[in-house]
Amino acid sequence: MPGLIRFRWIAIFCLTLGIIPLIHWNLLQKRDIFYFIAVLALLATFNVLSQGLWPREDQARQKHTLVHLWVDLLAAAGLLFVSGSANNPFVSILCIHSFLGGMLLRQRASYLFGASVLLLLGLLQLETYLDARVTVGSDVSDLGLRFLSQWLLITASWFVSHYFSGLLQKNEMRIRLLQDRQHQADRLKSLGALTAGFSHQLATPMNSLKLRMERGLRKLSGDETAAREELEKAKTSLDECVQVFQHMASVFSRSSQAELHTVEIQKLAEDLLKVWEKENESAVIEKHFMTEPLSCRLQVLAFSNTFFDLLNNALEASPAGSKIYVRLFKKDSWILLEVTDLGEGLSEETLSRLGEPFVTTKVDGNGLGIYSAMMMAQAAGGEFKIFNNTSGRGATAQIRLPIEEA
Repeated sequence: MPGLIRFRWIAIFCLTLGIIPLIHWNLLQKRDIFYFIAVLALLATFNVLSQGLWPREDQARQKHTLVHLWVDLLAAAGLLFVSGSANNPFVSILCIHSFLGGMLLRQRASYLFGASVLLLLGLLQLETYLDARVTVGSDVSDLGLRFLSQWLLITASWFVSHYFSGLLQKNEMRIRLLQDRQHQADRLKSLGALTAGFSHQLATPMNSLKLRMERGLRKLSGDETAAREELEKAKTSLDECVQVFQHMASVFSRSSQAELHTVEIQKLAEDLLKVWEKENESAVIEKHFMTEPLSCRLQVLAFSNTFFDLLNNALEASPAGSKIYVRLFKKDSWILLEVTDLGEGLSEETLSRLGEPFVTTKVDGNGLGIYSAMMMAQAAGGEFKIFNNTSGRGATAQIRLPIEEA
């Protein structure tokens, strides 16, 4: 935080200029001038040594900032103790400290620093009160109101800065999330267009090769069984290649070609789940669907394929006999569909790359299912994500779709 270091230089300069007024107002005794200047010198030395030492990691940077603010706070408190304590008009500098603490620190660190400022203010006020009681002719009747106003001012400074800092951090996180999503969507679309063209160009000569092999098979005589078997195997492998390329081309072009239709999501999910359960009788499904009928706009075929893929993935990841949880519920203006398994979960590296074509944890997978799910959700104005369960067992795939207003 280079700005904090620059601000400290300004504070040191202003405090140095304030020595003469403090002496004039009898707030700083001549015997304490050396102590006052020594504290400023130590603060300046600390500032010089701190140049260029700010860490890049956010957590370490928070600790570093807390240490710097504490050093400033202790220095300010030390200077105030020898220059009038709570009677010093510069006691309002603690408001700046509380404001900076609320603005620069987060959560526990912010609360801890705010409490530290109030504690030191209380010690300054106590010293002022005790000094007033032993001083002949001093009136302590108005100290209570003055002390209360100082507490309120410093507390308000911290609260306002802490509140607006939280809002700024939330907005920053939202902007960063939107930028990441847009970047990922642009990257996947570019890769999708490239792969679709590649698949189309390669599928054409492979289809031609397939036709030529079929003609060759028809021309072989019945005695050439060995050659026929080899050609049959080659044709089967070629059929598989053609199917893969056709699937790739359809996946990468689906989001731009398919139309959105308004559907009642609960009924569609119920029907699809019944079809899947008939084909996977060994699966143990625990279903939690909302009762409120809600509609959304989506690509029905793409959604159906995605839902089946998620159920198949959950079944493969789950131990034998364990449940698969399917939830459909409303949250704010969104419909959320979640498929949860109780398997081993996913590593952080795998989670960070899920959705990229050809990135998969399956031996025979191609990574296009998750990509297709992301494209389907984005085309409907929603999002798709996968995360590990907080229980430490398994993972959850979540589709979030906007509710279609009636």
